[in-house]
Order: sequence, then structure tokens, then C-alpha cells
Amino acid sequence: MSEQTSEALRTWFKRVEPYYPELFNMAHAICGNYEQAEYALRGAILEVWAQSSEGGMGFRERLRSAVREESLQLLEEGEAASSEFTWPGIAASDSPLMQLAARERPETQRLLVLKYGVGLPSRRIAQLTGMTPGQLRTALNRFEARCRRTLSGTERARLSATLAREMRRQLGSRAGIPRPSTVYRAFEAEASGLRVHEHRVSRLVYRLVVLALTLVCAALFWLFAVLVQSPEIQADPVPAATVSAPAGSDDMPSVETTYETEPPA
Repeated sequence: MSEQTSEALRTWFKRVEPYYPELFNMAHAICGNYEQAEYALRGAILEVWAQSSEGGMGFRERLRSAVREESLQLLEEGEAASSEFTWPGIAASDSPLMQLAARERPETQRLLVLKYGVGLPSRRIAQLTGMTPGQLRTALNRFEARCRRTLSGTERARLSATLAREMRRQLGSRAGIPRPSTVYRAFEAEASGLRVHEHRVSRLVYRLVVLALTLVCAALFWLFAVLVQSPEIQADPVPAATVSAPAGSDDMPSVETTYETEPPA
């Protein structure tokens, strides 16, 4: 890999770094396992890079969406589900709502993070946590009821938005996450291999296109030559002229006949 390519990858990865803690903690909450979360994060970053996504408006949400998809894919394949559960739960915080959340059982804490922080639908959360939809609704309603008792009237109306903001702040913690340099080195190696592969494919496609265009040009040239070639003109045979002798001429040509003539008497 050239220095210019390495620098381009490093520059692109710097756009990811502000959201890096949140992305890893999302993957960890979904997968439940540290190593699988790191693997999902690397796959998500590579996926967004392959889509040529630049920083700016919507970049964070594209990364979050990719992390969700990669993490859920690992669970569907059974790799993350069979790994050791290492998710540490909700950390202590000065926020009254997060203090309430930290007192919940680890299973409830996880569903709160998946609901308000990761943004998964309730049906998907029930599948991940092994809860029935009824159990999930009951756990959420009980927690929200305890939260409302600590809030004023105007704050109660914005409870869902406040919980989402607090959970995202919780996901932004850098405690216990892998070093960005470790993930970057893996990303750089995988992106390099992907670029080489795409380059080889593009060269093959280019050669096939050139060959096809050459054959088409040859066929068109042959067709043009056939169409513009003048047809060979064959002269019609000229009929022999019939010469009539003048009347009374002694030079009357004899007429050959197949009948026998009698000798003169």
C-alpha cells in the first residue's frame, strides 16, 4: 500500500473516532461479548468506508446503522450468542435517571440500553434478551413509572427523549473499550485487501470491455465494406444484326433445308 493510500485511510478513520466509543458500546450491548463486539465494529466501519461515505450530515447515523446490522448478523449466525457474556452493564452516573437504571437487574439494564440507546424495536429486543413481549412491556413500564416519580410535570412529557439522550451519553463512555489504533490497523489491512481485489476486478472488466468493443468495431467495418461495394455490372449480349438482301439480287444467300430436292427433268 502506498503512503498516499495509507494517509487517505487514516484521514477517513479520523472522522469515525468521535463516534468510536458509542459504536463499540452499541455493538457490545447487542452482542453481549467483547471480542464479537470488536469484530462487528470493524465490519461496520469497513462497510461504511466501502460505500464511500464521507463525514458530515448523516455520517454518524450511517455508522450506527451499520453497527446494528453487523452485530445482529453475528447473532443470527450464532457466533455471538454462543460466546461468553461480558457486557458490564450501566455505569454509575450523576444523572438521577441513570442512577435508577443502574439499580436494575443486568437483564433490565441491557434492554434499557437496547431500547433507548441503540434504538432497536421492542420485538427485536425481546428476541435478544429471551423475554416475551409481555415481559418486556412490563419491565419498561415499571422503570418508566419510577422515572416519572422523580421528574416534574414538564419533564415527564419528555421522558422518552430524555432517556434516549442519557443512554447515548452512557454509550459514549471510553471505559473498557479497545484502543482505536488496534481497530484501525485491522481496518487498514482489510481495506487494503479490498482495494487490491477491486483493482484486479476493474482491470479484468476493462480488458473484457476493450475486447468486446474491438469485435464490434471489426464487425461494423466488415458490414460497411459489404454495403458500399459496387455490384459487378454484366453486359447484355448484343443480338446479331439481320441483313436483308435487295430484291432481284443474284447474291441471294442459299437457305439450308432438311428437305431433299428432286433433280431437274
